[in-house]
Amino acid sequence: MKNFYIFAIASAFTIFFSCKSNIPKQKNAIQVQAHRGDRGYFPENTLPAFYSAIDKGADVIELDLVISKDKKVVVSHDTFMHSAYISWPNGNPVTKDEEKKSNLYQMTYDSIRSFDAGLRTNPAFPDQKSVKTYKPLLSELIDSIENYIVKNNKRRIRYNIEIKSGSGDYGIKQPQPEEFVDLVLQVIQEKKIEKYCNVQSFDPNILNALHKKAPKIMIAFLTGDMGLDKNLAKLNFKPEIYAPHYGLVNSALIDSVRAKNMKIIPWTVNDVRDIENMISLKVDGIITDYPDRVIEKLN
Repeated sequence: MKNFYIFAIASAFTIFFSCKSNIPKQKNAIQVQAHRGDRGYFPENTLPAFYSAIDKGADVIELDLVISKDKKVVVSHDTFMHSAYISWPNGNPVTKDEEKKSNLYQMTYDSIRSFDAGLRTNPAFPDQKSVKTYKPLLSELIDSIENYIVKNNKRRIRYNIEIKSGSGDYGIKQPQPEEFVDLVLQVIQEKKIEKYCNVQSFDPNILNALHKKAPKIMIAFLTGDMGLDKNLAKLNFKPEIYAPHYGLVNSALIDSVRAKNMKIIPWTVNDVRDIENMISLKVDGIITDYPDRVIEKLN
């Protein structure tokens, strides 16, 4: 009987450590989040940019969402066709005047997809590669990323999903918060990535609605304002992550955030010296257009 108990205990430990080994591990000491994909080198919020971020070893891909006229969840930072790099289906650049008149919330997804989002490249990122591509749906992006990971034997990554929202845009450039959250949650739940994502936003109304509907999903509160307590007072709950602009981050803020049992993940850190400063402050993660720079400094 004694030998049986010893065998049973040993078997339990074997099963435990076997299961633990299958849990995705973070590669980097500080979580590296690829902002809109590998935006420094590929068109933002496109499949090529996200593939490149995964290849370079990012822990998380950060992406933005808007809603089309036909209620599709579209991966895009802007609610309009940006004149800096978007082209019409015929190849002509979108002009400034056309940009001002465009509104993705008043366009069907078929129309949105027909515009090119990468051949011209963004002049703000001179190293970007010219790639013929488009704004994908969130559902397509998730399927494509999951397939890419399996096909190329890549490490499991996480999704940092930003809901682009502002109270002045309700009903004009986006749905009301409740509907916006419902549309996004439907895709997240259908694709079964709840455990592999967090949702972030600058809009507290979005975050309050999200927490009420899906309290188990990890939430990050984006902010560019000073005042931790003042910002948190806008929420009906305490988020897991506080995500300020990196220029606001210092040791005092980090101590205050950690005292509230939250993680601090600043945005968007691109300059090498700023990256080094964030690393020295021991933030929990870094959102960057250049994940390779952060990884190089961490190594």
